[in-house]
Amino acid sequence: DRHPRSTSHRPDATMASACNVCCAVRALLRHARRVPSTPSTRVLSSARASAAAAAGFNGFTRASATVATHRGRPVQTTHRGRPVQTRLASTLNPEGTIDANLGGGSVDQVRITRVDGSNVGELQDVLLSLGATCCSVEDADLGTERETELYAGDDEVWHSCDVTAMFASGVDIDAVMADAVDILGVKAIEYVVETIPDNDWVNVVMDSFVPIKVGDGLWIVPEWAKTLPAGEEDGMSVVLEPGLAFGTGEHPTTRLCLGWLRDNAEVCVRGKHVVDFGTGSGVLAIGALLMGAAKATGVDVDPLSVKSARRNAKLNGVDDSRLALFRADGSDDDDLPADCDGTVDCVVANILVGPVTRLAPLFARFAKKGSGRVCVSGVLATQVRTVRDAYGEWFDDLSHEEEGGWAVVSGVRNSTPAP
Repeated sequence: DRHPRSTSHRPDATMASACNVCCAVRALLRHARRVPSTPSTRVLSSARASAAAAAGFNGFTRASATVATHRGRPVQTTHRGRPVQTRLASTLNPEGTIDANLGGGSVDQVRITRVDGSNVGELQDVLLSLGATCCSVEDADLGTERETELYAGDDEVWHSCDVTAMFASGVDIDAVMADAVDILGVKAIEYVVETIPDNDWVNVVMDSFVPIKVGDGLWIVPEWAKTLPAGEEDGMSVVLEPGLAFGTGEHPTTRLCLGWLRDNAEVCVRGKHVVDFGTGSGVLAIGALLMGAAKATGVDVDPLSVKSARRNAKLNGVDDSRLALFRADGSDDDDLPADCDGTVDCVVANILVGPVTRLAPLFARFAKKGSGRVCVSGVLATQVRTVRDAYGEWFDDLSHEEEGGWAVVSGVRNSTPAP
């Protein structure tokens, strides 16, 4: 669920495009960061336009992959086998929650394929400046042996990309693309236009979120669909409002972490202090509290994630006395909770392999010597060795579990002093 999906082109282009918009909005509701909208100016600054023209955009060709998104600043994410880079302006309200008043209206989708990765940034800037309401980039080699996975935080694009832009109905697309050719200083840009019919996308998306079983007797459910399937009524449910923050239960890493917390509840959760670093929606911290933790501390660098976690805590009957939330990235002690050094029974972090490895000394500082546990994910199975190497100095009995190519790594704090 960290990762938006795209779908391949089908003969029925309209239905395919509609599916793409639904997938894109679902991705937006789950993973996008709220950012200011991009101004719809008609031209770039002369310096920007000159740079774009100097880059050279010859060689655009036509192909048949489709994607759809919203506009804004770059947010780079992946779904296994379905990578997408997105510039988006959120259809959520400023609090990061679904706005039922948004949605509807047909749009025109413009697809430009096999774009050299070095030219993608300028092309997106031009399209957005000429009135595109959204712009996205997808690996042109998607589904082939040359497909490449990129992750949030990587300052990279694919070698060859497919670019998709959305325009409001009624915009003169041919005129817009002619302006783009002039600004970029190229001979031509080949493109395909499809009209995506009107739909109430917010309600379509809300209807698509259903209770998700993350383990035996363990569910994640959206606020508006709390009823569990027959026979599962006695299961434990973590209620979430899907929005900006990661952690709606669809991704293997969320399931792996929640499952690990449940399996180790007697040892390091019930009656204990749990830290959820990179809390996102708060799903792991809230899950730990529902499993009997005495206290949980959630930390996230994104202020909207902190708001999301606090809101989701209230949906689950968790008050501020049991869940403390902090905005921090681990680099400044002044931003971190003061009561965590050497006192934490369990540190859980579902982020990415880069921060997971960098934060190993901090997690060692938090965990109780001799008994504290660590559980980290957001890690590919191929990256387990890297994580074990990073944690091996301070944690013993390191082991891992896998699901769908992803892994969770856990261990027990030893007596080696943390830096």
